[in-house]
Amino acid sequence: MNAQEEEKPAPVLELDRVSKSFGGVRAAQEVSFSVASGHIHALIGPNGAGKTTLFNLITGIYPADDGSVLFEGRDVGRLEVYERVAAGIARTFQNVELFTGMSVLENVMVGLHVRTRCGFFGALAKWPWVRREEEQARGTALDWLKFVGLEKMAESQAGDLPFGWQRLVEIARALASRPRLLLLDEPAAGLNARETRDLGVLLRQIRTRGVTLLLVEHDMSLTMEISDRIVVLDQGRKIAEGTPREIQADEKVLAAYLGQGE
Repeated sequence: MNAQEEEKPAPVLELDRVSKSFGGVRAAQEVSFSVASGHIHALIGPNGAGKTTLFNLITGIYPADDGSVLFEGRDVGRLEVYERVAAGIARTFQNVELFTGMSVLENVMVGLHVRTRCGFFGALAKWPWVRREEEQARGTALDWLKFVGLEKMAESQAGDLPFGWQRLVEIARALASRPRLLLLDEPAAGLNARETRDLGVLLRQIRTRGVTLLLVEHDMSLTMEISDRIVVLDQGRKIAEGTPREIQADEKVLAAYLGQGE
């Protein structure tokens, strides 16, 4: 083994020939790729290429028909969604999914549920340790709101926030679960140019905290700027993988995704 191989980070996520069909629609067809620890990895492709389907397979919303999903070397294919969150996989959604009638702080505290011991009866009894745990959870949630720049909005109702801020609340909630892998489904959708630039800065800051990122994103400027590697899907198949520079020059990508070439 040479020095270059020794420095290569270990994969956090590995997909091995993962397939999924819905009736006669083959949404994912033997897709294989890995995401290295500490990287920002992107999935791109035209609408209907299978990007969100792969997210749902990784996070356990759908079971794969064939193939395997490994997280830190462990096959998580049989784990429920909440078990994958507890293992260290978190996500955001293409359409913001917040509890709009709850406060911003309460929404972020929801992300801590898998890291707390208090159950239904503990919440009813309000034992001293339960109250301490709740205060610790509030403090942690406030820390994450400060990280995304929304600590002053902690007591505001989540549904009253501008759309861009709601996306930040969702990211803070995902981070509160202490993931080692964070999946972001079109995080820049609906954001203006300034918000998109700020998002790119935030995603890099998240990486510095030891979180590996996998994102689906249609904003190619953002994707090419922040990604270490990119996987391109078309009609459920992987058609290319490489660095942003390699992807920009790939003829299959130009034809299938950008509408160029033969």
